[in-house]
Amino acid sequence: MSLSRRDFIKANAVAATAAAAGMALPAMAEAQSKSSIRWDKGVCRFCGTGCGVLVGTQDGRVVATQGDPDAPVNRGLNCIKGYFLSKIMYGEDRLTRPLLRMKNGKFDKNGEFTPISWDQAFDIMAEKFKEQLKKPDGLTRIGMFGSGQWTIWEGYAAVKLFKAGFRSNNLDPNARHCMASAVTGFMRTFGMDEPMGCYDDIEQADAFVLWGSNMAEMHPILWSRITDRRLTTDTVKVAVMSTFEHRSFELADLPIVFSPQSDLAILNYICNYIIQKGAVNKEFVEKAVTFRKGVTDIGYGLRPVHALEKDQANTATPDKSDPIGFDEFKAFVAEYTVEKASKISGVPVDKLEALAKLYADPKVKVVSYWTMGFNQHTRGTWVNNMIYNVHLLVGKISLPGCGPFSLTGQPSACGTAREVGTFAHRLPADMVVTNEKHRALSEELWQLPAGTINPKPGYHAVLQHRMLKDGKLNAYWVMCNNNMQTAPNMNEEGYPGYR
Repeated sequence: MSLSRRDFIKANAVAATAAAAGMALPAMAEAQSKSSIRWDKGVCRFCGTGCGVLVGTQDGRVVATQGDPDAPVNRGLNCIKGYFLSKIMYGEDRLTRPLLRMKNGKFDKNGEFTPISWDQAFDIMAEKFKEQLKKPDGLTRIGMFGSGQWTIWEGYAAVKLFKAGFRSNNLDPNARHCMASAVTGFMRTFGMDEPMGCYDDIEQADAFVLWGSNMAEMHPILWSRITDRRLTTDTVKVAVMSTFEHRSFELADLPIVFSPQSDLAILNYICNYIIQKGAVNKEFVEKAVTFRKGVTDIGYGLRPVHALEKDQANTATPDKSDPIGFDEFKAFVAEYTVEKASKISGVPVDKLEALAKLYADPKVKVVSYWTMGFNQHTRGTWVNNMIYNVHLLVGKISLPGCGPFSLTGQPSACGTAREVGTFAHRLPADMVVTNEKHRALSEELWQLPAGTINPKPGYHAVLQHRMLKDGKLNAYWVMCNNNMQTAPNMNEEGYPGYR
């Protein structure tokens, strides 16, 4: 029997993945026999990396998965999550039937979960939604919490159901918690959404800086490529920054643990260092960069009566900014000396200087990676803007091996949430409900009467919790996530809002 290298890899992987799925195969012989296992291409939807997988099915069930050798992202590898996709699908705790809280055979909020039919479940949902929609303020009494785990088609259907069907904008995804600040950072800096780099920058870069991202455990396939680059090229450096040590620190040449929130000061220091050392890419800055200054005192998104929201002058206009010149920006960051940044952050001076040199050295190609360390920051938009400031000052952006790269945690937080528009203020294709032309175009494409789409943004994810607690959101559909379990509850606006 003659085998190509690819078939050899596939055949040997069959035995391992089938064993993980609880099957016993005599490896090569069984894999190459005319067995009933069928292999098809797919994409792992566990995280946002986008790994290609080969999916083995038998008798209508997925029995094994393995990395696709032809996939450019993972090149035949999967992490442990990807290898166990088939196990996850058939876990004993997977729900396969709708459950309804019932007592004495009828719906009761205080009853026990009881299996019911799908028809019965959808009939009850329709009844509850119609009941609320018939009320004068019905459009604000219904809501839906979606997910970056949705496929693009599912998200698009949800947008049309709520915004074109119900005429309500009370639709928001869990990406509101993780990616909204990244989106705003992109829009404020570049006027458009999504990263400008690509994974192939990994094999071109001379330095990697992780800002609040544990790629070793959260994006392990990408981390394997960074590890390969670091271990096979002596001049490559890895800097890992976090408020605590984690697995990614094992590879770090420059490990940095800083005080929470102090990354803002560190980034301003790096900008100051670049300017003071004459490392600004003047040609690039003059050609491609403008400077603006935003506002402070923007609040924290809490209830208006909260103490932290009082005396905040710009809560209504947090995105307001005014044009400034380079000299004004230079003066703004000048106070962030290495000594001040060290005092604020708790990071030794020598480590801060080593970090700044990676960005300032024109010969070093740098990629910056971040996830929730930036995006769930108290000032998430600011810190996104500031890492762009660093890269723009030195022109290390949109070049092979250079760039700021916001990593996504979910498989379709970009496609389903952002581009499809499953946010309370958005429409598909980066359009928004507050823009009359955007509404008109959407109505034309969806063949709706003019004026159908509601121009007022709906309840965003955090506001949905508040409205649940206040009794103003009365029919609520949650899909592909569990905000009852994962929502923070410090202000008692998570779980208590549901009961």
